[in-house]
Amino acid sequence: MSLENGILGYLSIHPMSGYDIKKLFNLSAAYFWPADQAQIYRSLKKLLSDGQIELHGISRGDGPERKEYAITEKGQGTLHDWLIHPSQTDFISRLSYIMQLFFSGLLSGEDQLRFLDEQLRINQGILQQLEFNCRDNIKAYTETAKLSEDDIRLTSSVWACKWGMLRCKAYTELLEEMKADIRKKRLV
Repeated sequence: MSLENGILGYLSIHPMSGYDIKKLFNLSAAYFWPADQAQIYRSLKKLLSDGQIELHGISRGDGPERKEYAITEKGQGTLHDWLIHPSQTDFISRLSYIMQLFFSGLLSGEDQLRFLDEQLRINQGILQQLEFNCRDNIKAYTETAKLSEDDIRLTSSVWACKWGMLRCKAYTELLEEMKADIRKKRLV
């Protein structure tokens, strides 16, 4: 996935500003696809120049100028093609923490246990954030995206959140299993 695909996905809901897109990323997708404001605005500029989005309007309310972007027919086609053609490479991730895990056997037993404890701590923090997003931020996401509670687009975003929670819970179980294995094999 590219950030551009995510932006097209959000803009397929309704026209939005870069600020709104960033807010939606933070409320829903940041745990699997983080994006900072500068990246979002660079991507918006690229999508605009590629004809995949268009400037929908500029509002000058109480705050700074606010540009809203809308997805074009070309952008809808790009998004649709990306959604219906997943590839094997979409499922392969470069996860540095897994590479660290792979080589953690080079550490002493005590250091390896500390490493696994740190991974557990970080993983638990992510799980807590996901649970908060699914439980408490869902209303803010629904309001920002202007979706009804029975909208399948809201449902699919909850599915993605549940995937993240499942992944964190499974990794927690595996980390605990690894710690027990280290204690057994190295008598730490």
